[in-house]
Amino acid sequence: MNILSWNWMRSFIALVISSLIVVLLFSKIDAQQVWHAVGTSSLGWLALAALISLSVNIFLGAAKWQRILRVLGCFLPYREVLAIRSGCLPLKVVFPLKTSELFKVLYLERKKKIAFVRAASSLLLDKSLNLLVTVGIFLVGLSVVKIAFSSWIPLAALLTLLIFLFCDRVRNLLMVIPGRIHPRVHQFAQGLFSGFTEASVREKLILICYSLVYQFSEFVNTYILFKAVGLSVPFSLVLVLVPLIMVINNFPVTVLGLGTREALIIFLFAKYGTPALLLSAGLLVSFIEHVLPVAFGLFFLKTFISHKD
Repeated sequence: MNILSWNWMRSFIALVISSLIVVLLFSKIDAQQVWHAVGTSSLGWLALAALISLSVNIFLGAAKWQRILRVLGCFLPYREVLAIRSGCLPLKVVFPLKTSELFKVLYLERKKKIAFVRAASSLLLDKSLNLLVTVGIFLVGLSVVKIAFSSWIPLAALLTLLIFLFCDRVRNLLMVIPGRIHPRVHQFAQGLFSGFTEASVREKLILICYSLVYQFSEFVNTYILFKAVGLSVPFSLVLVLVPLIMVINNFPVTVLGLGTREALIIFLFAKYGTPALLLSAGLLVSFIEHVLPVAFGLFFLKTFISHKD
């Protein structure tokens, strides 16, 4: 079985699991109440959430990646970066975890003649910055909300990311390890972390600001969509619990996290609303934060796959 066939099978299995979870949820929760909550949700809040989702996930995300590519000496026009990034989004439905991101790397390698590892470095830097900001937001929420969760693990993760991002000496020391394995492994590792090395401190701080807006938007939208269906959830609790949902949904079990996201929202926020209201909020979060950007990306998919000018 080739890789493409395997990914289609995995996608089908994930779709089945998502469907089963959703069916199970609706078997326990009155569907009429759920659809009534969705149908009577505030149009103003929904429109605001949709605007934030598209503005940040599509347009700001493209601007951030364009800036990272410039650090690596790749000067692409914004329209092309937008098309590459948006066209890759629908592939998330087929490919597990973040492997669909590699299509961006292949595009840059084949069409722009950028070395594979340097192109991959742009993605690694992008995701590392997002993770840094998410952990930081989680710690801020944790300092406000009193729950039984040790803060030393996320704090250690935050410090490790900061050191690795800003301390060249630490990265150089770590590069000794792959150097002892094989010179080519060392060369690959250096290329993979070239974005970390070539970005100035000022540029990294600017990119962190981009990541802060990018990641924080999902927390804001979750809070907005809770309000849209009439739920009153403390924003500080959203800062703590949404990162846990984000981490779990990175496992390739369901399509775009559909099913698991709704189940986790019902479980983690059970104190703040009925299962029907929480399920309706979960469905809206999935649609606006994840399905809507993917649907937007369909307009660029054909051009992205065909690699035409």
